[in-house]
Amino acid sequence: MASSSAAPLRGSQIGLRHVVFAALLPMFLFVLWHDERFIFIHSDQKWVYYFPVRWLVLLHVLGGLTALLIGPFQFSSRFRQRHLRVHRIMGRIYLASVAAAAIVALYVSVIHQKDMQDRQWVFALDIAWLITGAMAFAAVRNGNIEAHRQWIARNYAFTTVFVTVRVLGALPIPDAYGSASGWILLLATLLLTEVGLSWRSVFTNRKLQPPAMAPRPTPKAALAEVDS
Repeated sequence: MASSSAAPLRGSQIGLRHVVFAALLPMFLFVLWHDERFIFIHSDQKWVYYFPVRWLVLLHVLGGLTALLIGPFQFSSRFRQRHLRVHRIMGRIYLASVAAAAIVALYVSVIHQKDMQDRQWVFALDIAWLITGAMAFAAVRNGNIEAHRQWIARNYAFTTVFVTVRVLGALPIPDAYGSASGWILLLATLLLTEVGLSWRSVFTNRKLQPPAMAPRPTPKAALAEVDS
């Protein structure tokens, strides 16, 4: 009876990740209109700028969008337990989307971007995006599930930066700060991700937990010990 009543309660709890994903949705819709509408409205000046590399930009946007939308499902324990095969397929699609979006962004930055600060930002963010994705892939291939979860969380944190930094750019921040606000946002995102990953292990008071009981030997093992 106790276990059956506890299950619905646990399923109804709202965690921090639900709040984060709920906040990302309106930010994504804002960015889609404020920064990316040139893809649909060709009278926008950004379309003129990106026209020579429009197909590469489209591939980058589709890859990033796919990763952004798949991420919340991959972090759902309920979805993973009920649809493990789908979870694995979506995980491969997620990592492939990250790799495609990051590599295309690096290439476009090299051949098209002129501003050195923008190029440095793209290089730093996309290389970190690729490395964390590669670490997550290597971990799951070797069966290190806990390490995989941690690295995929770091990777998705970089995925969200592509949205949050554009929201930050729409705010009336003085030009004197330059690109410093973007770097501060990136560092804050990484710090909060690490705090989230370590929260339970750091703040769980293990002194209050009862010591682990040693397993009781089976009769066969006890006889073997006496005989020896």
